[in-house]
Order: sequence, then C-alpha cells, then structure tokens
Amino acid sequence: MNPLLIGAALAFLHGCSLFGDDKAKEAAAQAEARLMAGDLPGAADAYDQAVAEYGAQVDVATGAAFMALQRGRPADADRLLAQAEEDAGERLPEVKMRRALVAIEAGDLEAVKAHGMASGLPAGQLLAAEVALADGEREEARGLLQQARTAGGAIAELADDYLDLLDDEDPLVAGLSEAQALWALGLRKVAVKSVEEVLLNLPDSFEERDEQLLIWSGRAATERETDIARSLLDGLIFAPEGQQWRKIATSALIACADGDGATCVSTLVSLEGQAPEDGLADARATAALLIAADDPEAARKLAGPYVSSAAARALLETGDRSSARESSPGGVIGSFLEAGG
Repeated sequence: MNPLLIGAALAFLHGCSLFGDDKAKEAAAQAEARLMAGDLPGAADAYDQAVAEYGAQVDVATGAAFMALQRGRPADADRLLAQAEEDAGERLPEVKMRRALVAIEAGDLEAVKAHGMASGLPAGQLLAAEVALADGEREEARGLLQQARTAGGAIAELADDYLDLLDDEDPLVAGLSEAQALWALGLRKVAVKSVEEVLLNLPDSFEERDEQLLIWSGRAATERETDIARSLLDGLIFAPEGQQWRKIATSALIACADGDGATCVSTLVSLEGQAPEDGLADARATAALLIAADDPEAARKLAGPYVSSAAARALLETGDRSSARESSPGGVIGSFLEAGG
C-alpha cells in the first residue's frame, strides 16, 4: 500500500454526511479521524471493526472501500459499496459515483460507464462520456457531454473542452479527444502511445498544436515512454510564448526517466531565475520522483530545497524519511510522516 495515496481520501470521502445510526456514525467518524491523522494501520483496523458491526451503512462502507483500494483490493472495495446500495436511499447517486471511481482503479471501463450513468450525476455522465470516447463511440460521448455541461463549473469546462475537439472539422483534432479520455481514465501508457501520430500530423492551423505537443511530451516522460517524449518535443519547433522554460524542463524529465540524473539536475538548475518559481518547483519534484529509484542522490538534490507534498513523496521514495518530514507542508502527509511513516 502506498501510504501517500492517503491524500485521495479527501476526494473519495468527500460528501459523507455521517447521518443515520448514531453508533455507526461515531464508528465511521473515529476511523476517518485516524485516517486523516496519518494512522493508516489504526484506520484500517477501525474500519474493519466498523464493517463487522455496521457493514452496509454508507459512511462505514465508503471509508472501508477506500482502505480496500489502498490495500490493492478493488474487488473488495466494490463489494462493500454494492452492499451499501440497498439502504443508501437518497445517497444512492454518491455510492454509484464511488463505484465508478473504484472501477477506474480496477481498469473496468464497462463498470465505470455503467455506474457513472446510473449515478445520474454530471460527474458520472462525464466519466461515461470518457469511456465512450475511449471506445471510439463519439456520438454517444457527445450526447453525454452535452448533458454533463449543464452542471456548470469545472465539469462544464471539461465537457466543453471535449466538445470543442469533437466539433473540429479535422479528424486528427477530434482524435485528441480519445487520447485525452484514455489519460483521464488512467490508461496513461495507452494514451501516450495512441497520441504520437495524431499530434505530429496536426495542421499548423490548429492553435493548440504547440501547447499539446508540450503537454503530451511531459506526459510521455512521466510514463517513461522517452522515445515518444523526444519525438513530440522534437516536433515542437517553437514553444508557446513564455513557455520555452517548459520545453527545457521537459527535456530534463526525459533525462530523469532515462536514469541520467546528472543531466536532469544540471538542466533544471540552469532554469533558476528563468522559470516561474512554482512551475520549476513542480518540475523538480516530478523529476525527483522519476529518478528516485535509480539515483536517490539526484532525487534529493532536486526535491530537497522545497516544501511540498510532491517533494516529500519524492524524498520518501528515496528512503530518506527525515528529509521527507522536513519537506512536508503538513496536512495528511505530514501527519503520516510524523506518525512514523
């Protein structure tokens, strides 16, 4: 179990109202408190005990399902949520949505689509649309996206982005929607491998061409598909205005993904004073994660100066828990490290 995935609990548990049986409510609250404090073993035990006593209560099942995911048991997580459906009442949509998220972790796209649609929520419709796009069912996806966009906010923005791609008269531009959906659904290597030919053949008239090349080159590097990353970066003749530093930073990520810590470090150090501080910090933390297993010393040089969750995670990957604690900004990750993680 990767302990730093605990941060995902904030999203997975969001919306728990803890109503219903007072004893189940108290048990779920106590287990969640341990989780948020970074006590993963204690949280796991507390949720196991709560399931034994109150099983199908929604908040208990939700928390226990999250812990099952962290143990690498998506089938158990889905079983717990399925049991909670019967008595979920008006909370059935949120249970269905969580089952869709569990299905993403399990790589079961049919279940993602089924549960997303059954939730009736705009976010679920967006997930179902992404599955339809991944399957090449563009018209079905279009209908789902048009429904999802009525929600407004971030979901509407994402739906509109997909629709803009689908509505482009150039089939290559429309094809980007499928790669983006694959990435969003966690099929990242598949997405990276599918997008190379599309991007390199995009017309110069497509305004986002250079930005997309830059984005996907970085994504390919993080997936260690370095040949694709280089190919896409080579296709970028001119970086978007003000983004030359990102092109250089991406070349550093490629070096780190190839295990060349010296080149990676020197390239990123050369950007000091030229790149935005936050952007450079993110690039260095990402690079540190890529090189941590091959060259822990390089990873420490990259992540050491920063205080962020990403830097803490990279340092923890090197086995340097002391430095990870120093780089932690607090919160859930900080609690975990202070608890001896």
